[in-house]
Amino acid sequence: MKRIEEIEQRLSAIKQEIDVEGADLTALTEETDSLIAERKAIIEEEEKRQALLQSIAETPAVETITVEETVNMEENRTFGIESEEYRSAWGKLLQGKALTELEERAYATTDSGNAVPTAVADKFFEKMKKLAPMLSEITLMRVAGNLKFMAEGVRSSASIHTENTAVDPAEDTLVSVQLGGYEFMKVIRISAAAKAMSVNAFEDWLVEMLAGDIARKVDDYIINDATHGVVAMASTATTNVITQTATSGYGYSDIMNLIALLPAAYDSEAKFLVNKATLYKDIKGILDSNNRPIFDPVEKSLCGYPVLVDDYVPVNKKQVYLGRWTDVVGNFSQDIEVARSDQSGFLNNSIDFRGTAIFDSALAKTDAVVLLKNS
Repeated sequence: MKRIEEIEQRLSAIKQEIDVEGADLTALTEETDSLIAERKAIIEEEEKRQALLQSIAETPAVETITVEETVNMEENRTFGIESEEYRSAWGKLLQGKALTELEERAYATTDSGNAVPTAVADKFFEKMKKLAPMLSEITLMRVAGNLKFMAEGVRSSASIHTENTAVDPAEDTLVSVQLGGYEFMKVIRISAAAKAMSVNAFEDWLVEMLAGDIARKVDDYIINDATHGVVAMASTATTNVITQTATSGYGYSDIMNLIALLPAAYDSEAKFLVNKATLYKDIKGILDSNNRPIFDPVEKSLCGYPVLVDDYVPVNKKQVYLGRWTDVVGNFSQDIEVARSDQSGFLNNSIDFRGTAIFDSALAKTDAVVLLKNS
């Protein structure tokens, strides 16, 4: 900036020289114009330099990775069943499509035994919960292998203690409940043209077909299995069952008697469970003592209790259940797995897909469910 100072000093001097008699004004004018132009150029150059420095200061440093390093990182990358590369490879193999080099590496390096990708397993699980009403009501777990847990049995109330006297332990009991594993299987067949579907469309089709049918069978098992189903367990405790013998159908007192049978401890979470046919043919028209309907079709409630409608509740004896359904415990010891076979469909150019899940459930506390039925 020293030159700027020199220019400013010379311009100041010119101002004095202009007033001197006999001054060469033409020469002074030319010199002034030249100095002003030079000063402007110097200032503009300095501004550009400062702007460039500011831009450099505000730009973050960029880490440079060589092509060789990028390739090595990709080659050393590990894959799991949650990775998109494995998910894509899994779907393509089921369709019979060729894999890319990255998909082949993802499938080969994932020690999964052709396990369903995490995202697809979650889609199966959510679909099953939507299609099987009871799966959304019970206590549901996904623990590999057999599951054993303890539930409360007989509970003794506390006692008033007399000072300085011995206290005997309460005779409380625990009930052991063990869940094993039963295979739930579904086989579907589709034309070999499924190979032309996109991976996402094929995945959605598998979930829709396999999860739907397996879910419905699981729902049926939870309610009707002869050993572990709600039907068997609730009926075992005969004190929890009301058998109505009248031929005229259910009345207000029958529903009230069923509600009264459920212990108050379960009342706040209790829900009715009934078949749609029984609900609308045998219950909907019941009136209370003030001639008001006891069933609210808008709120889906019966005498203030929520109503679960399930097609797998038997209708042969117009069964109506009331219970706290979280006391039914279910476990998927194996989520849905999918296998493919071309052999059985070879002659008609089709492919078979088999879905398999392992599930078990049980009612942990038999007094948590009561039943009203016809004789």
